[in-house]
Amino acid sequence: MEQPYPVYRVSAVSYANTLPFVYGLRHAPGRPEIELSIDIPSECAMRLKSKEADIGLVPVAALPSMEYYEIIPGYCLGADGPVRSVMLFSSVPAEKIQKIYLDPQSRTSNNLVRILARDFWHISPAWEMAPDDDSYLTVEEGGGRVLIGDRAFYAESAYPWRYDLAAMWKEFTSLPFVFAVWAANTRVHPLFVQKFNSALQYGIMHIPEAAASLHNERLHKTINLENYLLSNLSYPLDNAKMAAIKMFIDMLRSLQ
Repeated sequence: MEQPYPVYRVSAVSYANTLPFVYGLRHAPGRPEIELSIDIPSECAMRLKSKEADIGLVPVAALPSMEYYEIIPGYCLGADGPVRSVMLFSSVPAEKIQKIYLDPQSRTSNNLVRILARDFWHISPAWEMAPDDDSYLTVEEGGGRVLIGDRAFYAESAYPWRYDLAAMWKEFTSLPFVFAVWAANTRVHPLFVQKFNSALQYGIMHIPEAAASLHNERLHKTINLENYLLSNLSYPLDNAKMAAIKMFIDMLRSLQ
């Protein structure tokens, strides 16, 4: 019997924090048939905007710029406290930072640090987009640098001051933070959503296997990947996270 929906093109993220999602989409029994691509966060949003993908793990900051989107209920990439992989590193305490280099791979994290600088730390640093290269372990005196994903782990011991942006948001708002949601640029068949969420849940329920599936010796030596996925990330898209998304987007508009 022919399935009642097309083969959707799905864009997922290439960082370790999405391993459970990718593992589930590749290994869950009864998983839906999809065309899966693995991209950096900013590319997920661009692929949806250009109609190169139908569904993507879209950075929350990119949602307002999309012509049309539907958030797929169920799961997200979030944190209810320290996340470890979205950081502001600096050579001085936050209240003394004079310049912050932003991460070219993440609009959401960049905007989050702008909100925290203005409303939490009450500073007005200069802003500059950092080069997307391997020079992320140093910054000049008085400078700070936003780093996300696996690079944030590698930089943990390189800077004297480290600020976990999800933990700072929690302290500021008392809410969890959502970095990315599964969103579609088209109406998605309900049966697909059911199978899609079942596959994501399978991956979350098999985090040890998902962690073991990543063949990155440097990362495994740097952190306990299984513990990070279990302890620092929060995947269910619940009411508190939906409230956090609304608050963040409202604050984002006030930055413009």
